Parts: sequence; C-alpha cells; structure tokens
Amino acid sequence: MRVLQLIDSLEIGGAERMAVNYANALHQRIAVSALCVTRNEGDLKELIDPEVPYLYLKRKRRLDISALLRLKRFITEHQIAIIQAHGSSYFIGVMVKLVTPGLKLIWHDHYGKSEFLTERKTVVLKRFSWFFDAVFAVNEKLTLWSKERLKVKKTFYIKNFIAEALPFDADFKLSGVKGKRIVCVANLRSQKNHHLLLDAFKLVLEQDSGYTLHLFGSAPDSLYAESLLERIEAEPFLKNVFYHDTYLKMSAILPHFDIGVLSSDSEGLPLALLEYGQAGIPVITTDVGQCRAVLGDFGKLVAAKNKEALVEAVLSIDVESSNIKTCADKFKEKVKQHYGEEAVLNELLQILNRFK
Repeated sequence: MRVLQLIDSLEIGGAERMAVNYANALHQRIAVSALCVTRNEGDLKELIDPEVPYLYLKRKRRLDISALLRLKRFITEHQIAIIQAHGSSYFIGVMVKLVTPGLKLIWHDHYGKSEFLTERKTVVLKRFSWFFDAVFAVNEKLTLWSKERLKVKKTFYIKNFIAEALPFDADFKLSGVKGKRIVCVANLRSQKNHHLLLDAFKLVLEQDSGYTLHLFGSAPDSLYAESLLERIEAEPFLKNVFYHDTYLKMSAILPHFDIGVLSSDSEGLPLALLEYGQAGIPVITTDVGQCRAVLGDFGKLVAAKNKEALVEAVLSIDVESSNIKTCADKFKEKVKQHYGEEAVLNELLQILNRFK
C-alpha cells in the first residue's frame, strides 16, 4: 500500500498534527507512507520521521499549475495509490486526481466547529466532493453531515490518535503550587473560548489564590489572539496566568500539571483531551464535539459557555482524592486502548485496503 498525507500547512494545529502522525505511523506498516505540505511549512516539520518521503510544494495560488505538476511527479515517483487529504487540501487533491488515472482520494474532515455545522460554507466543497472516493471524519456529527450534505456514502468515523508519549522532562520549570496547576492546550482561536476560562479562573482565585493557569498554543495574527494576550498583560489577577506559546513536546511535560482543561464552544475530537488522558491528569472539558464519548465518566463534563459550571468543576477536584486518581488512571487506560496509535491504525488499514 502506498499512501500520501496531504496538508496545506505544518503550523501547529489538530489537522496538521494528525497528518504528521499518520505519515509517521503508517511508515512502519505499509510500503510507502509519504507527506506533502502544499503552502506553508511550520514547527511540526521537526516531528516528521526522516525516513518519510516529504515534499514541500510551495504553492502560491489556489490553482498553481507548476505546483500541481510537482505534486503529480512526486506521486508518480513514489507510485502513490491513495491520497489522504486533510482539511482544505482537498482542492489540490482533486486537481491531481483529475490528471492521475487510478489515483484514489480520501478527504479527512477535521472541522472543529461541529456544533455549528449549519454555518459551514459548502458550495465549493459540495462540488469537489463528487471526486472523493471516501470521507474520514473525526467525530460522529461530521460523519453524518458528510453522508447527508455531501452525499458521500463511504464516510467513516476515524478517531484521532496520539503518538507514544515522549520521555518525561524532569527539568521543565513550572510555576505554581503542586495540586493547583491547571493547563490548557489550545491554539488562541475564538472557538476555544479562553476568555470564558479566564472569567472562570478569576472566580476560582477569589476562593483560592493558590491556583495557577498555564496556557499553551499558537497565537495567530488575529483580533481574538491579540485581545486575549492584551487581557493577560493588563488584568492584575492574571499574574497567576502564564502563556507559554507553542511547545512541540507536550507529552514530555504534561505530567507536571495537575488538571487539564478545555473551555471550547465547539470541537471535533481534540488531541489535547487525549494528551491529558495519556499524561494521567484529571480532566475538565466542555460537552462539545466528541468530548463526551471520549471522556465518558472519567472526568468532568460541563456545559459550553457556562463559567459557573467550570468554576465548580475546578474547585471540586482534589488531586489527592483516591476517586480522582482512579478516574484519571481509567481515562489513561481508555486513551491507550481506544485512541492509541495501534488501535486506530488497525481500523484505518482495514478501510484503506478496500481502495487498493
């Protein structure tokens, strides 16, 4: 089997990380597992296995003929049979399929706003979906949406997975009181609703000033990110908030923290949730996307946009409690069994074999 992961960027994000995860993991299991980034390289390039065939397309325009021809040559050189096109890369995926007889195209839908699918722009996507041989979706809502709206019968719910955890980084320096260090791993985008988290954290500090909040994630050039960073700088109570920017090796440091939180308005299947589980720390997340199905009864689920519920959940977690520790351990095992590399790749390969 010869599969190419196609992605438009290697900036840090869920779809981008999954493209790299798939390329690396499949490299150990199939004849050829390759990766092509079409527009922009980024920090995630560091995580690509050096043995994975890699192409940076340097695509400048939406319809870039020279980039299309470079991609076709790469596909021919490595005898690629299947393209797994992540997110917006479906456009060039369809273009190269049209000029490459026999090539199969699978679109991998990572849409993070699955709570707001009625607002999704679909005119171009619906036209291009005629050329999809299948769709992979990261949660059940997206799976149903593709079947109903795009009319792609071969649509499959494929769980996100995480790579094996990196060795624990004992030298990582962390501010805060043990037992009260909260971490949120989420790029600074509006759907992640960091402002709600800060509102809730302010109320938490009114009851216990020992808590600290540690934010990890990229800050894109946007009004949301700008306003959030300005707020962290301006508000006095936020001296207990630390913004660490991006960090590539999160699995090596997450066990330092005491509570993992997500305050999103909408999600697909967030990798951060799986990373918290892998690290064995208690979890609080809003009840959006696939979060309920993933977390189950092994953490705290709260309604989206409800800061009072978020406050209550934080204050209810005693990290020394045997019940909290048991839930964290059970979630860690669930992530390993159902969202680990081995489990998801076995399922994926069974589907890909249908397109050989």
